[in-house]
Amino acid sequence: MMVRQTMGKSDTPWGVRLYSALLISFTPLVLFYFWWHGRKNPDYRSRLRERFARQAVPAEARGAIVFHCVSVGEFMAARPLIERFVQEDTGRPIVVTCMTPTGAKLIQETFAHVIGDRVFQYYMPLDIPSAVKRFYDKLEPRAMVILETELWPNLVLQGRARQVPILLVNGRMSDQSKKGYTRMSWLFEPVWGALNYCGAQSERIADHFRAIGVRDEALEIAGNLKFDVQIPPRIYQEIEQFRELFGTRRVITAGSTHEGEEDIILGAFQDVLQSKPSTLLILVPRHQERFEDVAKKLDEAGVRYVRRSSGRPILPETQVLLADTMGELLIWYGLATVAFVGGSLIERGGHNPLEPMAFGVPVVSGRHVFNFVEVYDQLDQRQAVRWVQDRESLFATLSGLLTTVETAQRLGAQARQIFEQHKGATARTKSRIEQVMEGTGE
Repeated sequence: MMVRQTMGKSDTPWGVRLYSALLISFTPLVLFYFWWHGRKNPDYRSRLRERFARQAVPAEARGAIVFHCVSVGEFMAARPLIERFVQEDTGRPIVVTCMTPTGAKLIQETFAHVIGDRVFQYYMPLDIPSAVKRFYDKLEPRAMVILETELWPNLVLQGRARQVPILLVNGRMSDQSKKGYTRMSWLFEPVWGALNYCGAQSERIADHFRAIGVRDEALEIAGNLKFDVQIPPRIYQEIEQFRELFGTRRVITAGSTHEGEEDIILGAFQDVLQSKPSTLLILVPRHQERFEDVAKKLDEAGVRYVRRSSGRPILPETQVLLADTMGELLIWYGLATVAFVGGSLIERGGHNPLEPMAFGVPVVSGRHVFNFVEVYDQLDQRQAVRWVQDRESLFATLSGLLTTVETAQRLGAQARQIFEQHKGATARTKSRIEQVMEGTGE
């Protein structure tokens, strides 16, 4: 039986009290942020009551295991894990929270058959003490499972005060993040110490967590959930349909791109077209609100393109497919002859290379990959990644891999082998969640 105990002001560390006061004072700016982004994506302006935990919550959602996935990337990593809990059909409700409209939409689409029945989707409220209190009061969660590093002080400490197990899974911590958390130890030290469980992706990451205050007894090297990415049969079916349409055309997929990268990619691609005019570029911007801006770049570049959302056919003369839809990145990587993984030509830290690796597709990346340094280190050690830094090097690399089929196949095979060696994190993590809940009387 969970003890319902709230955390009073006298129990709250001074750093968290200061943080909370600052966050409350900045709330108008946060609301302005939602309004501003709502110009291009109206969903940012909807469901605002959930940002303060003021929505109605049905009785069926109470006592849920809550999985907090800040956005699309974290949800895709957690999806096989969440699905295992859903498939058990034990009657335990599941709540999946996020912070972005694109994440919310994907969660709802993924669990459409059980949404409102066994699975419920909400926005995680702002980390204001009163909003977090309402969130816990309404849901009375059985456990709080947080993906990667999305630790909010009030969320964690109020949960711990109520004896709700707090678990950080698929934990990652770059060198840069470690330095930041060390500087902010006045705020985060009690937060790290409050974790019931911290599953790190690697030994190096576990050392980082230990150094910033995670207790040894709570820490475990559990592996990377993203190595357990499951490719549904329908994805393979759609890939085959596109392959029939494309025939022998070579395909470059540029996934999860950011501002500052599309110009480089388009320039290199236009150079590739000079010698390989039948090549198709599939361009996948990371954020939905940038789709229109990227379409304008394509207009300015003068390439013949089709927007995926238009429903228009991809013809032999089509040079670029602008993938302006969500949840289809697996399809585009599965079709690729070569994959460029975005967020890496700028200081964004890179994105997940595991999806092209799962298909045995050769990976091309910029050097800014501190968010996934362990995976890229393994690729680099096996010479299974090609590094680029500008238009010229990207053109040379793409042209070489499209020309030398044996090299591209070798890179892809090495990447696939690394991927296969690291499976099993999902089963380990699920077992540990169950054990922690049992150990805390849940």
